[in-house]
Amino acid sequence: MIKKTFYLVITFVLSANIIWAQDAKKDTTKAWDLGSVSSFTINQTLLKYWVAGGQNSLAINAFSLAHANYSKNNLSWQNTLNLAYGLLKQQDLPLRKNDDKIELNSQLGYKAFHKFYYTLLFNFRTQFSPGYKYTKTDSTKISNFLAPGYLVFSAGMDYKPSSHFDLYASFISGRITIVTDPDLSAIGAYGVDSGKTVRYELGAYLKFHFNKEIIKNVTLISNVNLFSNYLHNPQNIDVNADVFVAYKATKYLTFNIKTNFIYDDDVKILINQETGQRGPRLQSMEIFGLGLTFKFPNK
Repeated sequence: MIKKTFYLVITFVLSANIIWAQDAKKDTTKAWDLGSVSSFTINQTLLKYWVAGGQNSLAINAFSLAHANYSKNNLSWQNTLNLAYGLLKQQDLPLRKNDDKIELNSQLGYKAFHKFYYTLLFNFRTQFSPGYKYTKTDSTKISNFLAPGYLVFSAGMDYKPSSHFDLYASFISGRITIVTDPDLSAIGAYGVDSGKTVRYELGAYLKFHFNKEIIKNVTLISNVNLFSNYLHNPQNIDVNADVFVAYKATKYLTFNIKTNFIYDDDVKILINQETGQRGPRLQSMEIFGLGLTFKFPNK
């Protein structure tokens, strides 16, 4: 007879990741080069009488990186759109975000000499929905759509030695920080003056882009953006860096990892809950996925 002290253990784990990749092989007879990589991930853990401990959870993440590039004669126009969103539900806790991003980048260039282009650049970055800082008993709103929002307008030179790499540099760049949420604007979040909705900056801008299969079946996509404000603490450089690595283990099975690092000297993060001390800190995010890959050629 089974003793009453015997624990019934039921563990259920579901993990699914679907990556859709539109092949971006360049056709030299055409001016447009189109491509995209999209990922949808579901992870679920269900525990019952699990003596080792743990929490039931459900996580859903979606990610898409698309590009539309035009190149003909001396004219070059590069466009990228980066979208990401994720939700996490743990036990009895409310539904929370674990990823949220909207970023659009556009570069229009005219060939100057060799591999250098006179270039105009536009960059826009924000998020889809409100973000919160959680404690054991409470939550505080710390971000929202267009709070912050960043607009960068820039004129400079772009160096493009190959289709996989380009380096853009500008000493004449304007950045606008937008905080439309009235609660965040009232406390002067993200460097805007209290009660204001925009902040203007003038400075230098550097952008690095790399996209290539670095070794067989391993593709690396990286974007690094640096900005220095001439008008306030130019030595404190703002950083926004993305790294996406995908390893194709088999014809259909792929491992991928996505990381994002942000440092902004004007974003004051709560360091000490008791004293209320705030200061700039390096923000980081990482998402790992395992799943299926399907490629669809361009039309």
